[in-house]
Amino acid sequence: MTAAHWLANLTAWSLQAAVLIAAGSLAAWAFRLRVPRIRLAYWQALLAICLLLPAVEPWRSTADSNVEVTTGAAQPASSNRAPAPSLPWREALLFVLISGCAARALWLVAGFAKLRGWRRDAPVFAPLPPRLDRLRAAVAPEAEFRLSSSISGPVTFGLRQPVVVLPGAFTELPADIQEAIACHELLHVRRRDWIATVAEQTIRAALWFHPAIWWLIGQAQLAREQTVDGEVVALTGNREQYLNALLAMAGNPPALDLAPATLFLRKRHLKNRVALLLKEVSMSKRSLITFCATSCGIFFAAGWLALHTFPLQAAPVPQEAAAQSNLLHSVPPKYPQAARDKHIEGPVVLEVHIDADGHVSDTKVLSGAEELRAAALEAILQWHYNPQAMTLPATTQVTMDFKLPKAGAAEMANVPVVRPDAYGQSESVLPESKRVTLRSIAVEGLTQPARDQLLQRLPVHEGDTLDGDTLRAVMASARAFDDHLRVVLNMPDDNSGNLRISLAPADETGRGGIIIPDAPAPARIRVGGNVQQAKLLAKVNPAYPAEAKAQGIEGVVRLQAILGKDGKVEQLTVLEGPPVLAAAALEAVRQWQYQTTLLNGDPVEVVTEIDCNFTLAK
Repeated sequence: MTAAHWLANLTAWSLQAAVLIAAGSLAAWAFRLRVPRIRLAYWQALLAICLLLPAVEPWRSTADSNVEVTTGAAQPASSNRAPAPSLPWREALLFVLISGCAARALWLVAGFAKLRGWRRDAPVFAPLPPRLDRLRAAVAPEAEFRLSSSISGPVTFGLRQPVVVLPGAFTELPADIQEAIACHELLHVRRRDWIATVAEQTIRAALWFHPAIWWLIGQAQLAREQTVDGEVVALTGNREQYLNALLAMAGNPPALDLAPATLFLRKRHLKNRVALLLKEVSMSKRSLITFCATSCGIFFAAGWLALHTFPLQAAPVPQEAAAQSNLLHSVPPKYPQAARDKHIEGPVVLEVHIDADGHVSDTKVLSGAEELRAAALEAILQWHYNPQAMTLPATTQVTMDFKLPKAGAAEMANVPVVRPDAYGQSESVLPESKRVTLRSIAVEGLTQPARDQLLQRLPVHEGDTLDGDTLRAVMASARAFDDHLRVVLNMPDDNSGNLRISLAPADETGRGGIIIPDAPAPARIRVGGNVQQAKLLAKVNPAYPAEAKAQGIEGVVRLQAILGKDGKVEQLTVLEGPPVLAAAALEAVRQWQYQTTLLNGDPVEVVTEIDCNFTLAK
């Protein structure tokens, strides 16, 4: 991640936080939020939201266009433009920010060292006056009082062994003021406020440059002190006594706020604390609910505006990953037999032109062996890029690296096996009355990012109920995503089905970047040309559906059948025809028996088409 990227995201987040804090303070002012404990929870929640923004918001992705990529057996590469040089001021500004964080961290370390020194060197305040001893036993018996002449006001810190350090002049104060001050510090111990104080100082150290965060933390600190003020008055029952204690401490000379500990009094908070103590404030349950609901709405609106106006940018993705997401599917080239016989291998570099739809519209070979060029050209013309993820039309270079398979490597072919029944790509694919439970969805031939995108767009998921309309919607979604795709519904039984989405046609696939050699002789032939129609031995006529008769529906249902080596019908796919007649045609043709077809003396599977005519009697 570059300095420019860091600064851009830091600036964007700072603006997001500023918008949220401004909206939050406006809501607090509009509702006259004055109850200290509610204000404290409100400011702390707002601070947490600001800090969690980068973790919950989507990061806009970017791509680094200067890195080569390998996809399957090919290596698409971007243009050779040099990256724009980073301006020195960005690095300098980032150095200043980091230096500021380091300085604030050293400030915190020095503060912790100071607290440790007080714990070690300040003498224990003993014996405690009886009133203070009883107060400690009632509020925070684990707290320890110490006296130090180096501080001007009380300081409280520590979690497992909390310490209240009092100024040396504390013993000279009137007993009622001593009690009020001690009660305040003991309540901080009981509330575990030191944890929040350390967390706030740590956030300030990291975000020392953000004035809105400093203001927000200051508001939380004021609300915490005001909350404790109210608890002291409620516990002692003497408001005037506590006001006198505040004024007594206000007369002490100010000290540098270095230590990460709760202080009895910050001079900048004195006016607000005294003003709140002089009047009673409350908030009805109805007003509180209204405020919470309105604040949530304001936060949502301000957050939406901030995230869309100042989005965070994800780290630049290497072109290798970017191309994987941009490429919907690639077709590996077939290794020419002539090149294999001559043991010719190596890269073929092509210049590729991609049109506005993501298809490869034109290409030319820049370099490579003559025996490999035609295969590379034939394959690259079948590639398809994602038009939503690229700026199109575009021109790029692709390197196809032809590698001969290792000696003795097994020939690999990708012949998909489809279980009966199968409903395929057509306008009417599933009878309207048919309902099946979708067991699985298999997507073949696409890159992993493209596969994930397609699955998100489909109107069905595994476990859903599928009918004819839903299946047509799936086909429309697949075609809209990539017009090379076809959809087949395989039904192992009458109540369930498996959806398979694959490239059409899907001849061969490469694995691990190795070009797969030509497949062996096929074990399946198609009727047509010099191949004769298989001989039908047993035929079952389809029963005319009563529903079709009642509606006067007639027509032809065309099926594609795969006949097994034993002549039985192993797979059926509806190509066209009225949906209300398709189920009857499938049920009948499934029972047909053909004569075994031989090729060079060996039985083979046969692909053929069957027409079932449905005609009503006149």
